[in-house]
Amino acid sequence: MNQATLRTIWITVALLMFVFIFNMHSATQKSDFALVIKLPIEFKASENITPVGYALHGLRGLALFFWLVPFLAWLHARREVKSAAAAFPFRLLDVEPSSGPGIVIQTIAFLLLLGAPFASAWHFWTFLTMYGQVCRNRMVPPCEDGLWSRPVSANLWDHTYRMTDGSSNNGPTYEPMFEPALSLLLCGIAAGFTLLLIVEMFRVRSRVEA
Repeated sequence: MNQATLRTIWITVALLMFVFIFNMHSATQKSDFALVIKLPIEFKASENITPVGYALHGLRGLALFFWLVPFLAWLHARREVKSAAAAFPFRLLDVEPSSGPGIVIQTIAFLLLLGAPFASAWHFWTFLTMYGQVCRNRMVPPCEDGLWSRPVSANLWDHTYRMTDGSSNNGPTYEPMFEPALSLLLCGIAAGFTLLLIVEMFRVRSRVEA
């Protein structure tokens, strides 16, 4: 796979992830504004999902798929030899990444496509911690606050638990111990690839200066 193809794949995945987290973030604030990409699957708000449900789906989607964005960017940076700015796979028209405007564009793209998802992960996590309640599937108590709470003893992922806002027991199926641990692990992997990307960009700069 050449660099141009890798950049195309990366920008597609990165933009889809940005649209997804933007809309999930917006929905947790009950905003009507959403970004829509004309695809078979559109990330649009639904009146049937509470802000807590959007936060949960946002954290799930981000944890499961976001690590691909820094991973592909790291692969691109390992093959790049021109400059540190060019090592980051974002491209805007024919702007040279190592030029003055190009460096500004690359910095903004880095913050939006890599920094913003981590900020959104923190937002989703704290939102669920503050407003989410783990309830039983049936309309009976108990409900407990916290991502790790298990109101009753149950088998792993047998539809016993729902993540809700406390107003009812109707919400997305949720596994209190498994999901938070998996989210932390995958976000940690994404953070690791981001760190490797930054290190590789510095290496490219060192090779060019040498």
